Amino acid sequence: MSNLRWICLDFETASAVDLKKAGAWRYAEDPTTEILCAAVGTMDGDVFVWHPGAYGPETNLRILAADENITFIAHNAGFEKAIWCNIMVPDYGFPDIPNSRWHDTLAVCAQRVLPLDLESAVTVLGLPQQKDTEGSRLTRSLSKPRKDGSYDRSPATLTRVEDYGAQDIRAEVTLHKRLGWLPPGERSVWLLDQRINERGVRLDLEFIRAAQKIVDEASAPLLQEFKQLTGVNVTQGEKFKSWLGTQGLTVGSLDKEHVASLLGGDVDDEDLETLEVAPDLSVDVRRALSIRQLIGSASVKKLARMETCVCADGRARGLLQYHGAGPGRWAGRLLQPQNFPRGTLKEDGEATPVETVVEAIQSGDKDYVDLILGSPVEAVVSGLRHAIISDSDRSLLVGDFATIELRVNLALAGQQDKIDLLAAGLDPYVDMASQIYKRPIDKKKDPAERQTGKNSVLGLGFQMGAPKFQMRYAKDQPIEFCNNVVRVFRKEWAPLVPSNWYDLDAAAIEAVHRKRPCEAHGVLYQLEDGWLTARLPSGRKLWYFNPRPIRKAMPWDETDIRLAFTYQAMKKGQWATINAFGGLLTENVVQALARDLMVAAMFKCEKNGLPVVLTVHDEIVTEPLVADADPKALEQIMQDRPDWAIAMNIPVKAECWAGERYRK
Repeated sequence: MSNLRWICLDFETASAVDLKKAGAWRYAEDPTTEILCAAVGTMDGDVFVWHPGAYGPETNLRILAADENITFIAHNAGFEKAIWCNIMVPDYGFPDIPNSRWHDTLAVCAQRVLPLDLESAVTVLGLPQQKDTEGSRLTRSLSKPRKDGSYDRSPATLTRVEDYGAQDIRAEVTLHKRLGWLPPGERSVWLLDQRINERGVRLDLEFIRAAQKIVDEASAPLLQEFKQLTGVNVTQGEKFKSWLGTQGLTVGSLDKEHVASLLGGDVDDEDLETLEVAPDLSVDVRRALSIRQLIGSASVKKLARMETCVCADGRARGLLQYHGAGPGRWAGRLLQPQNFPRGTLKEDGEATPVETVVEAIQSGDKDYVDLILGSPVEAVVSGLRHAIISDSDRSLLVGDFATIELRVNLALAGQQDKIDLLAAGLDPYVDMASQIYKRPIDKKKDPAERQTGKNSVLGLGFQMGAPKFQMRYAKDQPIEFCNNVVRVFRKEWAPLVPSNWYDLDAAAIEAVHRKRPCEAHGVLYQLEDGWLTARLPSGRKLWYFNPRPIRKAMPWDETDIRLAFTYQAMKKGQWATINAFGGLLTENVVQALARDLMVAAMFKCEKNGLPVVLTVHDEIVTEPLVADADPKALEQIMQDRPDWAIAMNIPVKAECWAGERYRK
């Protein structure tokens, strides 16, 4: 696309709708949303501002929109597209601009693993044009009425907004000239991402409202119980921490990961090092933490978010962020489909049927839900994903890549015996457990032992050590047991997997320290324009910004000083310096290749009449006509490997189902 003519476009708007909560498409279709102005920057460096009623700039913008050879560039182009489609076309008679004529600088930032917001991106890159933060605050304030109910639209204020928009455009032009275009392959993925986000998913509003009614009614006694136990309200975080202190428990944070660790639940690997070890809790402390975790959770708040972001046609759009994680997977937005909680409801030892859960929640009767399912709030949280439904003439057809990271990791290492085991459909968790316990393990008779096998097979592939394994999976086991589990995985079950860690680490260090390309396991590391890149067997690149050669002591011996490197990336919402190591680099490569397998399958779905409407981790959600909703067909598509995956001998397996409601 380098020879294309282009302009940068940035709308400044005001609305009664909260953009962050509602999303661009719901925001743009709301009748209160108005365009204050549009700033336009050309490839030659010229800037002009269009606003409703301006004739000269309007003519210029209309000519540009009608010219099929002009590409429109925006930072977060989904917003500009939504405003263009919902306001510029119907209200001002501008021609439509197809997705093929849009480009997104935010997408390039995501692909290069830079901060996604414009201000941070230009700052990190050290660009001369910066975002006008004061103008940004003023523009946001124009969505709020003054004390007399009127809105500030004075000429002076609007001129200031135009100046702000013009400065933003200068920053966007500078950013685009620094980063350039997406590679052709990723350009195609981004265009697919735009189609997916514009299709959206249908939400069952009756189900959502019944669930909200249950939560509201069931929360009241829980809030009262919390107040009786602690003497404070559930929203008074600092006072609650003080009360916990009087009960012998000192905590630094009450976020969901910390509370989960205190209650003995699962937490993400990256949070383990900062969490308190779960102590023995009194009955009152455990109950108070549980109540706060339940009714104050982000999961419960999803119900209100669903109502807020649903469009007039009953569909929620813009739920995915292209390249939301460094390896390339999508991240969730708005109602955050990527972090729907796992269902906890059981019936005779098995997951409660979707129909039973939905029928009970749709009653809107908390007592009936309590009778049929148990705790009403827990039942609603477990059933949140069922709010996503298909259109009446369509079905949800969903496929999940089974244990895909394990399969890719083993293939990357060339661990042929375990690749054969997986290809034969045997249970890797039972196999690993048998080696840990040195006896045959039966899936049904030895569930605890099999779970240990599962935890080790899925948890130890990226250089996790015994202390972290104990904290995450084996709190009740001595460290000697965990040391043995790690030894069995590394030395007996998958002895070639550590080569992934050490070889990729050595190749990346060679590229950073010696400034020359170096390859390992089909991954080529080299320095490119301020990044360390890793070209994958799939042909795509991973990007590590601002790599810096260092020397560091090994955790097990402070006198053992080795070559290493750091890079910069977003971590927990902050721009941070990351210490690279082999397990992390391997995890990046494995997750990236798993993503590339998914992308290949998504394109095949599109070609075969299975329109993709969502991705959730390793899961593809499509919404075909009922007659086309064949799980076997989707399974065949997902298991049809691209050439590079065949060459790597990745044993791909997919588990597929069809139905009217989304489920796990």
